[in-house]
Amino acid sequence: MNKRYAPLYATLGLFIVTVITFLTLNGRVFPNLELMMVIWVYLAIDIALFATLIWGLLTKDRIIKIYTLLATIGLMIPLSIWIFLLLLANGISEA
Repeated sequence: MNKRYAPLYATLGLFIVTVITFLTLNGRVFPNLELMMVIWVYLAIDIALFATLIWGLLTKDRIIKIYTLLATIGLMIPLSIWIFLLLLANGISEA
């Protein structure tokens, strides 16, 4: 494994973790799971994606910067929208 591609590998790993989390954190797999716990898990993944974005932008290779920027932003925007919708659903259910 080449060290200069590490931010891309981390982004790929976080993408896989996000997909697995999306498919398993639901009411069918965990019937007694609270919505706030799911929000915290997705928020931790979003923070890790932000850290990967910064890590990728601090590399010296221009191609790695571009791919990391595109991949991480492409993952962070839908995940942030999903977190917002979950927070909205949590707020509606609490009221």
